[in-house]
Amino acid sequence: MNSMMTQYAHLSPTAQTHLALPDKDRIREIQTGTWLPLDHAKTTLQKLEELLDYPKVTRMPSYLIVGLSYSGKTSILERFRADHLPDMDPHKEVTRCPVVMVDAPPKPDLSDFYSRIMDSLMTPYKPTAPVYEKYSQVKRLFGEMDVRILIIDEIHHLIAGGLTKQREFRNALKSLSNEAKISIVASGIEEAYNAFNSDPQMSSRFVPIEMPSWTPGKQLGTLLMTLERRTPLRKPSGLHYPEMMQAIYVKSESTLGDIFDLVKAAAVEAVRSGEEAITEKLLADLDWVPPSKRKTYRRRL
Repeated sequence: MNSMMTQYAHLSPTAQTHLALPDKDRIREIQTGTWLPLDHAKTTLQKLEELLDYPKVTRMPSYLIVGLSYSGKTSILERFRADHLPDMDPHKEVTRCPVVMVDAPPKPDLSDFYSRIMDSLMTPYKPTAPVYEKYSQVKRLFGEMDVRILIIDEIHHLIAGGLTKQREFRNALKSLSNEAKISIVASGIEEAYNAFNSDPQMSSRFVPIEMPSWTPGKQLGTLLMTLERRTPLRKPSGLHYPEMMQAIYVKSESTLGDIFDLVKAAAVEAVRSGEEAITEKLLADLDWVPPSKRKTYRRRL
């Protein structure tokens, strides 16, 4: 075992190599972060993988991923899409695109929705075309490109319109799934679940997948231990110790994305200050605004 592995045993081999970087580059590595294969993420990805091989039946299975804002929903979906990029083989006449991912339009506007799908597929279309023409083009493209899964992020935008528009949008999703024989994976905050649950057909079609909450305990401790191993600081921080875990939980207000951001910000400060470890004092003194105060935050002059 070499001396670096012994001296920095609290770090993963990759994080150890980052210690040799200039501070500016090391900070950039910290801010970039890495994918963490958490248990709930692996379980969700496995469920999505199974959809890819599902036979084309009259009623295709679909999922609704529900969680607080910044709870990791989008990261999981982007990871899945990255694992199933379009097949750009120049020798084939048509590109195969098993997974299509779009953000829901800011309101339940079907014309905008179909345009976003065609933008994602990088196909030309007439922006002013009637909705039924865009729908027909999307359905044809899905067949030609062997699309198996349509991912719709931020689906809670569905509730931004009136009840009639919401119903039209839900019916359009059902029609697209039925006629194109695709599975739909939607994600959003709890309001999305309520909007889907108001329609018995949608609630029975979309199986909910709930993002976990993070409270002090074994699960959060494992997460923090993994984060520490991947964060290139020269000294161990003991993020999984009860006092540190509680401090991070309170300051981040328990949202997964904010836990990540808080640890990143604290690690950057540890590098800049020369502390080289995240301590309770560093966390307490850190200039970091918790999520609940961001809407009302005013910088003191």
